[in-house]
Amino acid sequence: MPRIREFCPSETLDKAMRVFWAKGYFGTSIEDLVAATGVSRYGLYSEFGDKKSLFLAALERYQADVVRPLFEIIDQPGASLPALRALFALLSGLSRQPQGKLGCLVFNSVNETGLHDDATAGKIFEIREHVAKGILRMLNNALTQHELPADFDVQREADFLFGILHALPMMARAGADPTTIENVIAVALSTLE
Repeated sequence: MPRIREFCPSETLDKAMRVFWAKGYFGTSIEDLVAATGVSRYGLYSEFGDKKSLFLAALERYQADVVRPLFEIIDQPGASLPALRALFALLSGLSRQPQGKLGCLVFNSVNETGLHDDATAGKIFEIREHVAKGILRMLNNALTQHELPADFDVQREADFLFGILHALPMMARAGADPTTIENVIAVALSTLE
């Protein structure tokens, strides 16, 4: 007789995502996942496959839950400087939330596993590229809408702002005060004035 599943896969995935977010892929053991989710090793493997498959599912969940609001700002038709400011305001707000101290699962993973595993790297770089291209598109829209001077170097600014965006979660994870993060954002955005 087959075993009846006694856990909610969606809730289990949320819990696993938080463990990977806090401890990283390599720092998370199967025992950590069992303890955090309350699901046996057998149950996790049956539902999600191996640890890497569970991690990839957690990245998908993170994208759906945490990254989606960023994408919603970036993907607005005609998004320009106001949307760019809203994007950084959202990041600033995240730094004040308890999970903000964990940094960003995507950028944490770039630093930890992104270059060592093709499947993980593919997912991580897909998200990174979406954000990087979105920033460039917003700046190009701002140029077209005359919010920036005609000779403004949008590629240079996009690279700079993406670098800042990449650094903010690492600062938060390293314990930077949210006010410090807000100051970094304010100075970065002042380059648009």
